[in-house]
Amino acid sequence: MGGLWVPQPFITTNSVLLWVALLCLAPAIRSNGPPQAILTLEPPWFNVLRDDNVTLTCEGFQTPGQDSIEWFHNGTVFPNHKDSYTIPAVSFTDSGHYQCRTKQTALSNSVKLQVFNDWVLLQVERLEFNEGESMTLKCHSWKNKPLHKVIYYHNNKALKYEYESFNYVVSQVNYTHSGTYFCTGFIGHFSHPSAVVIINVHGGASSTTKVVIIVSVLLIVIAIIAAALLYYYKYKKPANTPLELGKTEVENSMSYSLLKHTDNPEEELSGPSP
Repeated sequence: MGGLWVPQPFITTNSVLLWVALLCLAPAIRSNGPPQAILTLEPPWFNVLRDDNVTLTCEGFQTPGQDSIEWFHNGTVFPNHKDSYTIPAVSFTDSGHYQCRTKQTALSNSVKLQVFNDWVLLQVERLEFNEGESMTLKCHSWKNKPLHKVIYYHNNKALKYEYESFNYVVSQVNYTHSGTYFCTGFIGHFSHPSAVVIINVHGGASSTTKVVIIVSVLLIVIAIIAAALLYYYKYKKPANTPLELGKTEVENSMSYSLLKHTDNPEEELSGPSP
């Protein structure tokens, strides 16, 4: 008699593909939480001089006519419920990180504001850039006093000189633009250098790299599917049904009977002995 038939887990190709798809798409599934508010700074420079004027604007859906905006400075709520916050003359106490949110949005991105006390300041939007982004530098004077004979420096090498004040713009930065920057300019008859600013440019993924990443992910998914199907057909294929088991037993019995009667052909032909 053959062994008893034991039910096996029923796995189909569709279920394997569904499992693989869910595994691959899980990181892309997002929660249904509120959208994030967006905080912007105008002028866009994160580093400013004492007495400069700056305006922070909170962008996000809010109910009209209601004081639904909260503002944070270094994590502490301060009393302002409008969609913008203007500081007409910044001081050192205004330095720090700012955030905002409305009743319909999550907490915004963090905006850094750093206040300096100097005659001249090299202003930048941020200190970290990715390859391909644009970068603007501004040689800024205290209380916007007339600035002339302006020179920008990169790693102690002069980049550009103009008699009138101007912004230095790099349309697309790359790794060679990392390093130290500063500027010099004349206020009246005296030259004033700015403090040094260190800028880092990180390598951005090129289009070719993105294609390679996508192809690699697809190959991994195909390999997972192939491995799952191989495992299913090799180890998880259901055992024979009772009908098939019975058929196999009959065939085995018939084969055994034929073998038994043909073990000694001569004995079969001579018949029983007297």
